Amino acid sequence: MAPASVRVLHVSDIHCGHPFVEAHVNAALEVAAASSFAAIVISGDFSQRARVPEFARAREILARFRAYAPTIEVPGNHDTAWWNAPFGLGNTTRLHERYQQYINPQLEPVLRVPGVSLVGLNSAAGMLSQAVTWYPRDWRVKGGLTAAQFAWATRVLAESPVDDLRLLVVHHNVVRGRLSRRWGLKRPTAALDRIAAMAVDVVCTGHDHEERTDVVERPTGRFLVSGANTLSNRSRRKRPSALNVIEATPTQITVRAWGYHDGAFVPGAMMTTLERRQTRS
Repeated sequence: MAPASVRVLHVSDIHCGHPFVEAHVNAALEVAAASSFAAIVISGDFSQRARVPEFARAREILARFRAYAPTIEVPGNHDTAWWNAPFGLGNTTRLHERYQQYINPQLEPVLRVPGVSLVGLNSAAGMLSQAVTWYPRDWRVKGGLTAAQFAWATRVLAESPVDDLRLLVVHHNVVRGRLSRRWGLKRPTAALDRIAAMAVDVVCTGHDHEERTDVVERPTGRFLVSGANTLSNRSRRKRPSALNVIEATPTQITVRAWGYHDGAFVPGAMMTTLERRQTRS
């Protein structure tokens, strides 16, 4: 039987390397330790340059989060060794070999815990065709998802227990950044339609380095966005680092951003609530 209410912690963009801020990570771990979370989402960019020492440190941090709750993680663009296959020329199997060695061998994991089903999609395609646009500014940064990935995630989410909170985890932001004014994914509106058509409640993203909670309404359906800010020093416009807490009862789901102030993460004013659907596919 699913629990009456569940909570999920969502952090992102740790960036082990030059932008890393140990105090922010420790404060996030204190949030994980202080409450009973059903799961912890880490939506990519564990490293800054996909280097071995960065991944080794990230693995230690991941182990500390896993001591408090089961985790699901996906790679980010900074975790992707795009130089091994620029424009698809080279060895594409090496794009995520260090991530798979140090963080998770599964690039698209599935996690099911009581009351929550979580599915990860790897949007960090480096310079493969699903992510490359005509604009050089997008190269190595833009994310991409294929029709096969959407079809797989749709099927797996539909197999979830009927009353579960259903989360999709993707590194790249699926809505346009308010500060950056940039979309995370190539073909973003088509991606929104495909996601909204899934049996999904919340989409967890990172990448844009700005906290975000929103309801997305599309002709194909609706879902909540949980966009977690970075734990590093690369937050846009020097905003405080932030993480998100997702809470679900049988009737509603809330995503709330917690900002870093005076050495700790505290609940902030940014919060979005969505009534839960009563029937499932």
